[in-house]
Amino acid sequence: MSRERLAGLDALRGIAALSVLGYHTIPFATGQWRGNAYLAVDFFFMLSGYVMARTYEGRMAEGLAPGAFLAMRFKRLWPTMFAAGLLGLPCFFIVYGFDHSLVALANLLLIPTLTMRWAYPLNGPAWSIFFELFANGLHARLLHHMSIARLALLAALTLPILVFEAARLSFDLGSPSATFAFGFARVMLSYAIGIALWRKWRDSPSLEIPPAFAFLAMPLFFGESAYVDGDSWQGALLFILAICPMMLAGGLRWRGGWRVASLAGAMSFPLYALHTPIFTMVAMAGLNIAWGVAASLLGAWLFTRVAAQWSGRATQRFRTAAA
Repeated sequence: MSRERLAGLDALRGIAALSVLGYHTIPFATGQWRGNAYLAVDFFFMLSGYVMARTYEGRMAEGLAPGAFLAMRFKRLWPTMFAAGLLGLPCFFIVYGFDHSLVALANLLLIPTLTMRWAYPLNGPAWSIFFELFANGLHARLLHHMSIARLALLAALTLPILVFEAARLSFDLGSPSATFAFGFARVMLSYAIGIALWRKWRDSPSLEIPPAFAFLAMPLFFGESAYVDGDSWQGALLFILAICPMMLAGGLRWRGGWRVASLAGAMSFPLYALHTPIFTMVAMAGLNIAWGVAASLLGAWLFTRVAAQWSGRATQRFRTAAA
């Protein structure tokens, strides 16, 4: 199992989370959705495929059971999403009423509810965590047995499905209940590519991409799209099939400072999980969205600190017991 952290990928994870934060800030500031920064989620999917293959495929080959692996992933992802869901409960009940308590309970357990407009009305970003866990389970059960060629074929088979629906609406599929089923194809496209890239590169990418490109690609691509209000399925495929692999290659080549990158990576998931409930509370209180951005960053930092302290104490208890 590979244990060395890759600072460049941590930095990219932080940039992707900030991109989603910015994308969700726009409607509060302008009154309309603009751009395609929701595609940062597809980068998260590809990065997850790469990191899960890098970290666990050796153990899968040695007999790590799919159920045990999925339980590890659920234990890693669910507590943060549960905390974010609890934060969103007051606003949820104000908007939807207590008649929808079962919806809230299901969402707290990461179960989608397809009877409403959104699959996860309690906390929108939870939809992508559901699909990531699905991909994780399929990885342990099937994907780790597949060759690079078969992974490429799997990714290719998702394209007509996604293009068919994205040409009619947009590539922002999976979060609305009406397009929830397309989320399976969306996650598998990027996740399968991520696994294949790990198999091909082993942390030594054949693409000589400057780290500067990797770190600027998302801000520039998403920023330009928001400026001209550009969102097309062709642009989405360009981002997923070309720009995301190049960002991974550039991130793998970065040999810069580790501490800032590590903090960005550690904060990325709490920021992604917490910002929507915080934004909703700020909006319902009639405050400027800048307060929501500041509160989301502060909340993610505090959550990261608490998690690090808890992890450190748990590790110390384990070492003491082992001694």
